[in-house]
Amino acid sequence: MLSEASILKKIERQPKHTAGFKQLVRELGVRGDERKELLSRLERMVSRGQLLQVGGGRYAIPQASTAGKNLVIGKLNMHRDGYGFVTPDPAAMDERMKAQLVGDIFIPPPAVGTAMHGDRVVAEVGSFRADGKAEGRILRTVNRAHPTVVGIFHHGRRGNFVTPIDQKIGGEIVIPPGWENPENLFTTEDTENTEERPQKKSKSVDRVLGDEVARRLDLDDLENVVVDVEITDWPSATQNARGRVVEIIGYEDVFGVDVEIVIRNKPRTRRLARVVVTAG
Repeated sequence: MLSEASILKKIERQPKHTAGFKQLVRELGVRGDERKELLSRLERMVSRGQLLQVGGGRYAIPQASTAGKNLVIGKLNMHRDGYGFVTPDPAAMDERMKAQLVGDIFIPPPAVGTAMHGDRVVAEVGSFRADGKAEGRILRTVNRAHPTVVGIFHHGRRGNFVTPIDQKIGGEIVIPPGWENPENLFTTEDTENTEERPQKKSKSVDRVLGDEVARRLDLDDLENVVVDVEITDWPSATQNARGRVVEIIGYEDVFGVDVEIVIRNKPRTRRLARVVVTAG
């Protein structure tokens, strides 16, 4: 199953951060019906603003310019109720915005887009109050703070999902069938030879408990088990994030699991886009 993260990573590595559809088919190893899935996913990413379609079947990672726009780069801090605030990076602000803006930028729930708590984002300020406070919307994510999320696994009538332990991350993460078992995990990351077959992902270097907890767990019944999930599709206004379990940690009340959770909840930034900022 293709992920948005792998598509963005592949395009970001290309000269000028653009890639054609046929090139993506070839370099992502897409075959048969997966071509339609790739095209559909690219179209959704364009509609969300994650990619630009630049003609000739080519796709590009957007680059931001503040010329004529109230754009701010900063860190997104989410509230568990779904809204958030962007703390601007002063080094990335022009003098006009520094003089006009006071404090953080309020982001209402519908304007968060695909961003998550802790991400470095580009926000557009839509309105200013008399006191300098502002409201805006997220245009795109520059860096992902949490490529993986620790949460509690649940079986549901409509499928499996994980509830993040950090309530600021918010929203259930859908786990497609077969992706609840780390033994099924394969990766094509950092492979330049498109003929090379994916290799099984190596075990996490963070793990301090050993394998004894995972061995005692039945993969058919992971209810209430703490797991580490890699995000493959970021959330949107209409759908939850999707991911795959990369590690089974254990039950929350087992000795040492709290340490495991703290280790994995440390931000591990993933760069997604190059942002160019010029004075407006």
